[in-house]
Amino acid sequence: MTRTSAEAPSTVSPAPLTAARVPALAAGATLLGSGGGGEVATGALLLSRELAGAPVPLLPAAAQAPDTLVVHAGLVGAPDVLAERLADPDDFAHAVRTAAEVAGGSAGALGVIEIGGLNAVVAAVAAARLGLPLVDGDLMGRAFPRIDQTVAAVAGVDPAPLVLVGPGGDTVVVRECSRRLAERLLRANVLALGGAAALAVHPLPAARLAAIGVRGSVSACLRLGDRLLTARDAGGTPEGLADALGAELLAAGRVEEIVPRQDLTPGWATLTDGRTGAVVRVDLLDEYLAVTVDGVTRAAAPQIIAAVDPSGRRPLRADQLRTGGHLILLHLPPLHTWPSDAQPLVGPPRLRPRPAPRPPPRRRAPAPPHPGLRHDPPPTGRGPSAARSRRAARPCPCGVPGSGGWRVGFGFGLGLSPHTGPALPTGPASRPGVFSLWALS
Repeated sequence: MTRTSAEAPSTVSPAPLTAARVPALAAGATLLGSGGGGEVATGALLLSRELAGAPVPLLPAAAQAPDTLVVHAGLVGAPDVLAERLADPDDFAHAVRTAAEVAGGSAGALGVIEIGGLNAVVAAVAAARLGLPLVDGDLMGRAFPRIDQTVAAVAGVDPAPLVLVGPGGDTVVVRECSRRLAERLLRANVLALGGAAALAVHPLPAARLAAIGVRGSVSACLRLGDRLLTARDAGGTPEGLADALGAELLAAGRVEEIVPRQDLTPGWATLTDGRTGAVVRVDLLDEYLAVTVDGVTRAAAPQIIAAVDPSGRRPLRADQLRTGGHLILLHLPPLHTWPSDAQPLVGPPRLRPRPAPRPPPRRRAPAPPHPGLRHDPPPTGRGPSAARSRRAARPCPCGVPGSGGWRVGFGFGLGLSPHTGPALPTGPASRPGVFSLWALS
């Protein structure tokens, strides 16, 4: 497996993670979310409070004892629920202890599931609460929406034991779980726990993690965040922002159209590049899938695509794009190079065409009269009684036999009636644009 310089093996420990470094961690994690990963600001506030007492040591996996058990912690659930429900650090601590106990040991360090988005700071929250070091690495090198989109899954490592802790302390323990079913089990249990839960997964020996994990990603995230914060204060052009982040500038322009996703069918946003006039399309689901410029794909998952608001240099998630807004689209340097056989797992899904619109429903024939109504033939004969009987049997314009008499109906060229059932287009009301008043005697 090919690795980049950010993943180069090292036993040199970076500086501890302090409260002063939280803004840089949050800024870098939002960029590395590639449009997904959830809202980071709330988790950053929680981490700042946890780090007020003591910093968290940041150690490479290779710098720890080979048999040190590293448990990966995170927060999983619906984005709306995660944004509104404040996580309890004790839930992460309970999940980590339970996972280590099921694995047959005790946790010696905390690992990051995904360095992009909210879970980049959540693992540090758990480490601070437990008083354990945080591994300088992660399992994704960015943010992905599923628990099976990890380097551990590519290496054939199952995620079990898997532990979920709900906001009320309810705990779900999955002792054995295949990679194929992990995501289904996770979603079903999170739903039962109210839509959000603390997660502990992939308890691995440090030696095994050093061999398969993405190395140095927490340090890389901090450096990227520092560059973004510096560029935000300095202002400048889109080209200057791309240079500051070491990224490739894909486009900068105004969003003209947004087509929302339909379940698992990707949506897209279309914008016009203000510099070149090119038409740019951004395909998206939970994150940015691909960027196409004048029909040529310039970047696609698992590459990291970031959208930045040019006015405040603020990274934007996929659900924050708005028609009429302006974007700077960037292709960030990778933290990890995925092997070609992992493309079906982490690459963009097949961009299926949207289903053709359904034809309008066929108009149904008028329903038969209610069986309770009498349908006697109109009486014959002469005299007042026969005339009254004939009037009672005469159908009114609504088409219901036997409902004659005094009826008043209003319609605008459609022969409408206050009675149920289809109206009969008779007389002036059958001509469009003619207002008619029926007074039947």
